[in-house]
This record gives sequence, C-alpha cells and structure tokens, in this order.
Amino acid sequence: MLLLISTTAFSNEPEYNKPHFISKDTLNQVDDNGKKHGYWIVYGKDVDTSLHFPLEGKVREGNFSHGRKEGIWTFYYNDGVTPKLKGNYINNRPEGKFTKYWPNGFVKEEGVFRNQKYQDSLKRFNKEGILIYSANFNSSGNEEGNISYFYDDGTPQFIYKANNGRPVGEAKRYYPNGDVKEIIKYSESGELISSTKKEMTSPEKQVKEEVNAKKPPVVKDKTKLLMNGYNKVYNDNHELWQDGEFKDGLLWNGKVYIYDADGLLLKVEVFKEGRYHSDGQL
Repeated sequence: MLLLISTTAFSNEPEYNKPHFISKDTLNQVDDNGKKHGYWIVYGKDVDTSLHFPLEGKVREGNFSHGRKEGIWTFYYNDGVTPKLKGNYINNRPEGKFTKYWPNGFVKEEGVFRNQKYQDSLKRFNKEGILIYSANFNSSGNEEGNISYFYDDGTPQFIYKANNGRPVGEAKRYYPNGDVKEIIKYSESGELISSTKKEMTSPEKQVKEEVNAKKPPVVKDKTKLLMNGYNKVYNDNHELWQDGEFKDGLLWNGKVYIYDADGLLLKVEVFKEGRYHSDGQL
C-alpha cells in the first residue's frame, strides 16, 4: 500500500517558508503616518493575556507595507514557538501558497488561496503525516476533477470526480480493508442516478476512530427534511446552515456553516460519514 507522508514543519520547506533574518534596528517600525511598516514580530506581551502566549513567545510575524500585511506571514500556536500557519499575503488578504501545521510539526494542510477561495491543488494530512484528502479547485473555488478521501492509514475511502463542486460520473466508497463498499453514479449535473452497495469479501480491517469525533448539529424541524438524501437547511435568519447528503435525518456528507451575531460567516465545517472531518473554505 502506498502512503503519502507530509513533511514536517522543519524539513524540505518551500522557498516561501524559509526563515527571515531581520536587524533589531529595523524591527517593529512605523511609517510617517504611524502605520506599521517593514518586518514585525508580535510577542505574547503584545496581545491579550486570555490567549495564553508566553510573554516572549511569538504570536505572529511578517512584513507590513504601510499598515497592511504583505508577503509571507507566520502564525504560531500558543507555545510561542511552533508554527501554526505560514502563508502569503497581498494587500492584507491571504493570497497564494499556504501551509497549516499540527502542533507536532507535521503538515496539516497545504494549498493555494486566491480571491478568498481555494484554488488549484489542496491536500490535507492527519497528525501522523498521512494524506487523508486530495483535490483540485477551479477558479470559482469549487472542487474540480479527481477528488480523494482516505482513511487514517492512507487506504482510499471515497473517490469521485467533480464538476464545479458537484460529483459526476461514477464514484466509489471503500471499506477500510480496500474492498469496494458502494458504487454511486451521478448525472452530469450532479444528480444521484443509482447506488449499489457491495458486501465485504476480504478480511475485515479495523479503523482507528476519534473517540470524541464531533457529530453534526441536529435539525429540530424535520417536516421539510428529506431524511435520506440531499438537503439545504437554513437557520432562523434564513442563512444557509447545512448543505449536503443526509442519512436518518443527520448530515452525513456535507458542510455546516457557522455565523457570528451579525450574520457574518465565521467558519465552514466539513462532515464525512456523519463525523467532523475538517474545516472548509469560507
């Protein structure tokens, strides 16, 4: 079995991850208008104590251009040492390559972000550095082409093709032992045509499961809900809340959208087979 292992935060880093060496005389400066300019390092002593950073630990560092983030920025876990995110900024917005890290230093996610959307290749890894998701995204920020989900040991879990974010053609789900579990056929518009379940034929293999794997939120009003099938569910403010395939009235494969009190989208959570899988794009 072929496993793709991510590199750690400290080996074989791409150019945009290389460390910067800045003179203290040019560090944390401002321009004539009082705006941050040049290379800045924000330390624990500079932020709210509720964030629990060591006083001399790093919170984030990178370059400002007249008050706006520009170039490579690094954000740290609250140990003040371990990188959490490294990515490129243009005019104060994330733009270009980025890498997220687990606290142990292994890569968690790497890809490209443009116009506030995922673009091109995106890969996600588990805490052991094994690939668990691989996809490509089009210019609209939707999945395009071959999409692959893997179990924590690298065995294929769900493989399909996407056209502008919708599955098309033939998709396959797999048992942890590699046997085909289900063959699904979609139309060119992403509508479900058929689903054929398969019995396991090879010896069963146990899969390590997260003990506290989060389940999707419960939809209380099920009067208009398709208990087993595709749904778009809206919250009391008429904002999209849950979107995807449901099973027995719960989100099985799809996304949960989380908003703040003002209705601004804060976070997108991706669920696979009824359990939290990862954070999605905003």
